[in-house]
Amino acid sequence: MTRILTAVVFTLLFNGQVWAQASVTTQAYAEIIAALTATENAQLNFGRFYPGLTGGEVIISPDGVKSALGSVMLSGGNSSPGRFTITGAPDATFSIQLPEGPVQLLHQGSSQTMIVNEWTSDPPAGYSSGTLNEGSEIVSVGASLVVGSIENNPVGIYTGSFNLTFAYN
Repeated sequence: MTRILTAVVFTLLFNGQVWAQASVTTQAYAEIIAALTATENAQLNFGRFYPGLTGGEVIISPDGVKSALGSVMLSGGNSSPGRFTITGAPDATFSIQLPEGPVQLLHQGSSQTMIVNEWTSDPPAGYSSGTLNEGSEIVSVGASLVVGSIENNPVGIYTGSFNLTFAYN
């Protein structure tokens, strides 16, 4: 019995066929998607206000709520968060990168400035910020405007620019 079992084992070992293998032919898959684009629908606009004796802040939230701190008094006029339409591949996720620091607004007619900081967005900034439902999503951006006294920030229009980055995840 031992000789038969030994013969069977040697036959299987030296037969040259390996029964513990399998091979398969399969396919690879790749999809190129549309480039991610951003279109500005509305500029970030802090609207009209009076700085008062000591100044303060004007705050625009991503949902468009305008508020003031310090001696700043809000007035009529248009104000709005920045609004952007992001388009790309349907159901893809994307990230939002807001400005890393403050941005200056320069008075048209003098060298006086105001600072924009405390950036916020809806959806919130960061990795996997939003999803392109049906290939697009609206992003709203708010911030705080630091306002000096009327002596430091004379009457007039202040403008500046800032960068946002939108990227696929």
